[in-house]
Amino acid sequence: MTKAIDKYIVAVYDYDSTVKIVSDGTKLMPKEAGVYKDFFDNVVISCNTFGELKKFIKASKFAKKDCMHYWEGLVSLDYTLVIFKYVSDDENFVENACDNELIKFISAVR
Repeated sequence: MTKAIDKYIVAVYDYDSTVKIVSDGTKLMPKEAGVYKDFFDNVVISCNTFGELKKFIKASKFAKKDCMHYWEGLVSLDYTLVIFKYVSDDENFVENACDNELIKFISAVR
């Protein structure tokens, strides 16, 4: 039996500003504001500097060679990488909720 996925990696542009406008419902998003508030209330680890990236990659359970270049690029473009816990019956829920210019879905953590 496979373990249910409950951790996700996303990239959030201009983290503090995005969390505020998305959680308040000020910005029109694919899902209701309460969903995003739940996402940001359950952050496990975040990374917004190159110095934190190695620790973040280890927490993500990805191989450094598979993600380092892409994630360095996101950090250099002012994105904060975030792993959060969220439980949903719809396995594509987080992917659909985080598919826009402010929050980019990266992967589920297995």
